[in-house]
Amino acid sequence: MNRPELIALDLDGTLLDSGRQIPERAARALGALRDAGVHVVLATGRPPRMTRDFVLELGLDHALVFNGASRYHAPGDTSLHHHELDREAALEIIARLRNAMPGIGIGMETAYGWFLDEVLDARRRNHPMLVDASSPDGVGDVEGFVREGVIKIFARHGEHDAPAMATPLDGIEAYITWSHLQLLEVMHPAVNKRDALERYAAEHGVAREAVAAFGDQQNDIEMLTWVGHGVAMANASEATQAAADEVTASNDEHGVALVLERWL
Repeated sequence: MNRPELIALDLDGTLLDSGRQIPERAARALGALRDAGVHVVLATGRPPRMTRDFVLELGLDHALVFNGASRYHAPGDTSLHHHELDREAALEIIARLRNAMPGIGIGMETAYGWFLDEVLDARRRNHPMLVDASSPDGVGDVEGFVREGVIKIFARHGEHDAPAMATPLDGIEAYITWSHLQLLEVMHPAVNKRDALERYAAEHGVAREAVAAFGDQQNDIEMLTWVGHGVAMANASEATQAAADEVTASNDEHGVALVLERWL
């Protein structure tokens, strides 16, 4: 495609390298494109607290966080939550996972804090998608922390991957995905990066055909198939690569920068 008017970028496995840093080459290219008038937004499964530094590092304002369930304004450190699972739905999802998967670790993100059970808290320091500089707002009986709506439920099991963990949730009304093969993510059924990006593009007067997006995992597929030009990483899952218009180099081989520089 010609130079896009809006670029959306996933973080982990895409813009970030394996050290979870933004390569200087990609940052320079994004800065040059922004100077040329291109809109840039991050689109990630991460919560705001694990996204803010990257937004500010790139000089951006917004990020689509929680897989699009919320839009985060980094300079003001404020969030607008669009979709949450209600209390009953969240409790049913947690119960199904616990009953079908003994030994599973479960956590959740809410507007009033984030919480982990003891199993997941013990595992989190050894898992890249759970590494967090802050401490949970509660550890223990996750069900007991469900007071209001829940933005995201996430789970990890020592012996089962995300597709296997999703099996007990067949038929339930929810958006079920993963940004890492070992971490299941469950949200309100209206949540996905595509719809969040579509709203963002419309608010900025950008047509679908003029939007480009980069991603590497299951939670990026809807976004990559919607945009005018979808780019998957060489390290992306097979399904994600199949959904994209182009496959670039890996996140450790300047895959994002290689495409961005073409548009300069």
